[in-house]
Amino acid sequence: MTTATPFARARSEDQRAQRRTAILTAAEAMLAGGTRVGELSLNELARHVGLAKSNVLRYFETREAVLLVLLDREYGRWLDAVEPELGGDGGRPAGTGAVERVADVLSRTVADRPVLSELLANAQLVLEHNVSADVAADYKRRAVAQAVRLVRLVEAEVGALPRASAITLAGGVNLAVGGAWGQCRPSPGMAAAYAQHPELAALQLDYRVVVRELVATILTGLLARPADDRP
Repeated sequence: MTTATPFARARSEDQRAQRRTAILTAAEAMLAGGTRVGELSLNELARHVGLAKSNVLRYFETREAVLLVLLDREYGRWLDAVEPELGGDGGRPAGTGAVERVADVLSRTVADRPVLSELLANAQLVLEHNVSADVAADYKRRAVAQAVRLVRLVEAEVGALPRASAITLAGGVNLAVGGAWGQCRPSPGMAAAYAQHPELAALQLDYRVVVRELVATILTGLLARPADDRP
């Protein structure tokens, strides 16, 4: 897929915004098509957008800078999908039912978003590298805002959490999503081994199930832990 470019050079703010959106849309399409973060080069991205690599760098300082903005956009879209399903009754009492509901909603909605999962799996090891301090700080501020929103949605189901637990929850959900994604995407050779050897089939994990169990375990532990045991 090549994104059409209706003007040779972006001169106005609107045109620059359009060009940035085109770059982000191309990166999203590549990841949605099965390209892994490690395989997504700036040259290939530029080709998909229909620009020279040097022109892409007019709008984003590095490949990683593109993907950090895309991660923020995809995370926001995920929470947009989560929001109508959590907290509709406004702070129901915490309990097994509430925990399971949160775990089910988060795992089900994120399983429908492979681009987000791929980006979270690479966030700290890849995407946060090769960017300037300004880009890194801007990303972290947006990530904190997304984390606050996630915690508020969960608290609407299970009740208020101590600040330390809220921080742990946000980080734990991201670790569950990103970590499970890597574990649940076997290499071609490993996938063939699972297919050829039935005794190994149990080791082929279901992404949604793994995320659901990890989120439920994290949240259950945070709710059970006495508040005065937390730093």
